[in-house]
Amino acid sequence: MRRAEIIAIGDELLSGETVDTNSSHIDRTLEGHGYAVRRHQTVPDDEALIAEALDEACARAEVVVTTGGLGPTQDDLTFSAVARCLGVELAFHAPTWERIVARYASRGRTPTDNNRRQANLPAGGEPIVNEAGTAPGFTATWRGARFFVLPGVPREMKWLLENAVLPRIPSGDLVVRTTVSAAGIGESALEAEIQPVVEAHPNVRFGYRTQIFVNQVKLLGRGPDAGAEVQAAAAAVEAQLGPRYFGEGEVTLEGATLEALKAAGQTVATAESCTGGYLAKVLTDIPGSSSAVLGGVVAYANEVKVNLLGVSAEVLDREGAVSEAVARQMASGVRETLGATWGISTTGVAGPGGGTPTKPVGTVWLALAGPQGVESWLLEWSPRGRDGIRFATVRSALDRLRRSILDGDTERL
Repeated sequence: MRRAEIIAIGDELLSGETVDTNSSHIDRTLEGHGYAVRRHQTVPDDEALIAEALDEACARAEVVVTTGGLGPTQDDLTFSAVARCLGVELAFHAPTWERIVARYASRGRTPTDNNRRQANLPAGGEPIVNEAGTAPGFTATWRGARFFVLPGVPREMKWLLENAVLPRIPSGDLVVRTTVSAAGIGESALEAEIQPVVEAHPNVRFGYRTQIFVNQVKLLGRGPDAGAEVQAAAAAVEAQLGPRYFGEGEVTLEGATLEALKAAGQTVATAESCTGGYLAKVLTDIPGSSSAVLGGVVAYANEVKVNLLGVSAEVLDREGAVSEAVARQMASGVRETLGATWGISTTGVAGPGGGTPTKPVGTVWLALAGPQGVESWLLEWSPRGRDGIRFATVRSALDRLRRSILDGDTERL
């Protein structure tokens, strides 16, 4: 694999004011071009530190990409840092200034005097025309590496990366990457489960990413046969995981659940207490969800549970809102009220307060009402904060619904 490094420049990246999304985009783009990004650096707007970072990166990599520090203000020091690294002077580049003036004129504006700083480029390199903005790109060779200086504005950076960087660098080995996602299985158990697949595909690199209730297997292959090898490994992982598998690539659990509903010609309605409408939200965030999601009720107060969902006041008094009986009645009530194939409910203690010795924070009941009856589950989440408990509950509910749809056999309900 050809080696690459990325240098992100800017005080705001180190103070937390701005999140560096540029580097991850460059990562993906260069990997698709056959490069392995070996290192990221983030440096402040400091001429000496930028020059040092560039010098060291060029000694290690074949391609180096910097972003940021090309604006017109005094804290934009990237070009002066590049000149310092190369041991050259900055020189006014008239064609670059003419393009800046023309771009401003096209918008009925006139550049200010400090915009001229953007046309002061290191001697001996190659200016790159930026059709997406005013700051020019720049490229040169140093210590055997080809480096590219790009603006920090994401739109401009992306345009230059595609139109100026990639055409100027040789491509490396084919890199193929995919992700297989599973629900309801922990990271360590997942690795143990697919160990036979790992051993059977030595040319594929396996990695793992853990999320709340969802874990992913990352597969990466390199070389001319990478596509076939990665796809074969992904298919083997899917077969090994069985119903816990829900998708490959960018498929989300809510997306997989919605697709299962659509494929079966079925609908769902939600009745939520502790999740506060979040279950309905993640489903309806997906375009086209109206064909399968009929609606939902956020039944936070007991009066709403009784009046809208038909929950028995006597059961509420006897069992409490966080109980199996109430969850089952909520699911049945919303299914009947909205006329859905499935009704699914959540009721629990999301915290941080409200727990008791018998129903501590993290206690949640789920229920799923379907054509053949009602099934319910007790979830006992470890401490993970209010949002974490809600998120885990929603994902567990989605997975229960998805599996029930795919089973096709509702007699067990």
